[in-house]
Amino acid sequence: MKEESLQKKVKSHPKRTESVWAKEVFSSGQQSLQSIIGSSPIPAFIIGRDHLIIYWNKALEELSGIKAKEVVGTGQQWRAFYKTARPCMADLLVDKYHKKIPQWYPGKYIKSTLIKGAYEATDFFPELGKRGKWLRFTTAVIRNSKGSVIGAVETLEDITQAKRAEEVLLKTHEDLEIKVRERTRKLTQANKALKETTDQLSLILEFLPIVSYACHTDENATITFVSNRVKEITGYTPAQFTGNHFFWQEHIHPEDKETVLAKLQLATKKRIQQLEYRFQVADGSYRWISDHRRLINPGKQTRSYMVGAWQDITEDKKIRQEGEFRLQQMIQSHKLKALGEVVAGVAHEINNPVSFIANNITMLEEMWNAVEPILASDGASHPDWSDKGIGYVEVCTNMKEIIDEFKIASQRIKRVVSGLKEFARTDETVEKKPVKIEEVIRGVMIIVGAQVRKTVSRVDIYVDSDLPPVQGHFQKIEQVIANLLINAHQAIPRDRKGRIIITARNMERLNAILIEIEDNGSGMKKEVLDHVFEPFFTTRRDLEGTGLGLSISYGLIKEHHGIIGVLSRPGIGTRFSIYLPLDSRTPIMIRPAILCCDTDASFLNEIKMSFVDVLDWQGSPEDTCEDIIAYLEAHPEIDIFISEINLPSIDGWALAAKVKERFPLMCVILYSSDSKIMKREGEEAATPDYLLKKPFSMSQLQNIIRETGRQKL
Repeated sequence: MKEESLQKKVKSHPKRTESVWAKEVFSSGQQSLQSIIGSSPIPAFIIGRDHLIIYWNKALEELSGIKAKEVVGTGQQWRAFYKTARPCMADLLVDKYHKKIPQWYPGKYIKSTLIKGAYEATDFFPELGKRGKWLRFTTAVIRNSKGSVIGAVETLEDITQAKRAEEVLLKTHEDLEIKVRERTRKLTQANKALKETTDQLSLILEFLPIVSYACHTDENATITFVSNRVKEITGYTPAQFTGNHFFWQEHIHPEDKETVLAKLQLATKKRIQQLEYRFQVADGSYRWISDHRRLINPGKQTRSYMVGAWQDITEDKKIRQEGEFRLQQMIQSHKLKALGEVVAGVAHEINNPVSFIANNITMLEEMWNAVEPILASDGASHPDWSDKGIGYVEVCTNMKEIIDEFKIASQRIKRVVSGLKEFARTDETVEKKPVKIEEVIRGVMIIVGAQVRKTVSRVDIYVDSDLPPVQGHFQKIEQVIANLLINAHQAIPRDRKGRIIITARNMERLNAILIEIEDNGSGMKKEVLDHVFEPFFTTRRDLEGTGLGLSISYGLIKEHHGIIGVLSRPGIGTRFSIYLPLDSRTPIMIRPAILCCDTDASFLNEIKMSFVDVLDWQGSPEDTCEDIIAYLEAHPEIDIFISEINLPSIDGWALAAKVKERFPLMCVILYSSDSKIMKREGEEAATPDYLLKKPFSMSQLQNIIRETGRQKL
């Protein structure tokens, strides 16, 4: 009922110039009120207690388009804002209908924080202007001196531009939010894809046998990133490389560092650099590293850097070294095989004309023997002898000498052809039989023993008892040993007390019988050893040597699926070794080796990295000289012995003396970092072939071994 009475009050009150009560209430202050509100740029109106408009200022006239004279004295204040009559905020406050405000202005009002009992509201009024207006209005009651409500004043502020700017801003903000959300979504997807790619790349890098890294292009090649794979290969963490700018440099082998750093200076020009060097890993040993790096130069604004990969190629190095050794063996084998084919062809081609010449020499000798008596009886005094300028006696003498020389020359050619056939022939058709080596050696000594002892004062024979027999040809093995014995005695100078040592023992490790013939003769230089098994190569050509003895021996041992080797030192002597397999189906795998004795595991590792087939002996307090001698006995392929002088329980000098005594042809190298123990004083001892001050470079050791030469197997 109150709401209906309120709307009736708003609609009632006909237009009039001035109400009686308004005159009574505002007569004294009307002039000042008109001056204050009328000149204000803020639209405002005032209503009385009866809801009739008392004042409607100029600003409101402009805002609403309604003149003051049209509404003053009426209750039509709603016309400025709504199509139909309804209470304004001022009407609600005049009637003290505060609880009705939420109904008429839901969610659009607040209590004023500046004026007690006043309310503020914001609303859109579509009837104002062409497109409607947003207004912020404040309404407060007017009280008399007694505190009674006598009216209300409502001020309005056109906030349309600000509101529309806010709407535009909100719309822009919403659009931006949408774009941000879309961008965030795409970025999230990109990050997810990047993470998946990064994870995959990391997984690939972790499983590849390489270490990826990045570094600056400064002179220190400062490393900024290293993949986790580095720990598996080197034992170091990535942080150790990135935390210390000199860590990588400090662990390059001293022999390689200068070369590596020099090449890095050229990397900025070449853009791509490939390096190989030894790198010290966490256990103190060295590994061969292949270092492939590339220069990355993004642009002028970005600093250049290098990316690269490290790969452990230690095993590859060993395989390559072994491959080179095998290649040399293959080349030698193919060379001798090719020589064998050529020799077989030559022998075949020579054999027929030589046979023809030999047969005709016999016929010529028979014919001369028949003709000579006839000439002696009938033609010795014939006058034509003097006319031809030759005598009968001279013809007879020369003819006999010529025939004899023809016979000697043809026999020599036959021996050469026979030797060529022996070198080239592999007679698998003849059945092999069990052969006892001790019987072969005994037979050889019966045949050539007397000849050998003419120049050799001592022949020592050491043959193991109960040697198992080998499958082969008795005479052929006998021929090889006899030939080696003759060569040995011929190599001993007449002014030297010659000694030949013949040994035969069972090598269970190789499943073979080893026969060794060693002399203390003049020995052979490295250049001679390289060709010693080739046909027609001889150092005794002036003594009618044909150069076929050793090549024939090589062919005969090969026919038995064995190996023949030689170790020689000029001025010291020569040792020929024959390995005959006990089972011809299993090839003998053997090649020259180096034995290195030391307690320094990292140094032993470095030696093994630098040479093929290094046998390492890591010294312990229980070792004796006899242990090492026994090891050398069991490994006849060892031709170089390298040892630290200061071993735990062995004096290196004494060890060298025993090795030289037992193996005079072996190259002995001693080394130490202690200068004091490198000088042997007060005792006579066998001088090693080389004495090195540790640390020494591997290239220095390689040069020594190259100059010394290796055992030929």
